[in-house]
Amino acid sequence: MDSLYFSAQNECDLERYASFLSEDFEFFHDKGGFTASKDDEMKGMAIFCGDKQRTRQPLRRELIDGSLKVYPMDHYGAVEMCEHIFYLQINDGTEKVVGSGKMTALWKRIDGQWKLTRIISYDHQPLAEVELPDETLDLYTGDYILPDRVINIKKEGKLLRVTDVANGEPGWTKELFPESENTFYLNYENVQYEFVKKGKKVVSLNIYENGKVIETAKRE
Repeated sequence: MDSLYFSAQNECDLERYASFLSEDFEFFHDKGGFTASKDDEMKGMAIFCGDKQRTRQPLRRELIDGSLKVYPMDHYGAVEMCEHIFYLQINDGTEKVVGSGKMTALWKRIDGQWKLTRIISYDHQPLAEVELPDETLDLYTGDYILPDRVINIKKEGKLLRVTDVANGEPGWTKELFPESENTFYLNYENVQYEFVKKGKKVVSLNIYENGKVIETAKRE
């Protein structure tokens, strides 16, 4: 049932997805908050699977092998506990890992069919292709100058955070996920940040979109 339910989510088959939910379905999410009904969940899924969102951030969920545990609940059904990984699907056919999470779910046997009645989705964490040591991440922190703004790079845990600063005011900001010693990616769209060294010194930052350089910023 876990496989069937999440294959419907991954494929954005909304009719099949809805068929797994009970009429009194509730969803508790540590980042997205409380979803109070089946109708509200399907409204959220319509956005998640809409052309705009699927073009910008197509995600795939994959169960972590060995994490699935299921226990019977007398006079009700079963409780499921598992862990999973989320992948960003790139438009060139590749994928990049962007996060992990845990789930506890109640399944109820209703008229001979298994239905999801409650889901608790929690402990969502960013997850990158590789993990770089702190000293490597520290090399890239600082300001990078463009004609219309400054790109500020800070270390945030095992990731970097990029923030655009215009006229001294911070604006757009996002996590950068490492995929090699000097390249990072966003958790949506096909965008890469490449830090360029001259000797041991980082001198500039290239921003790629769909494999092409769209901006180059000099380090301050």
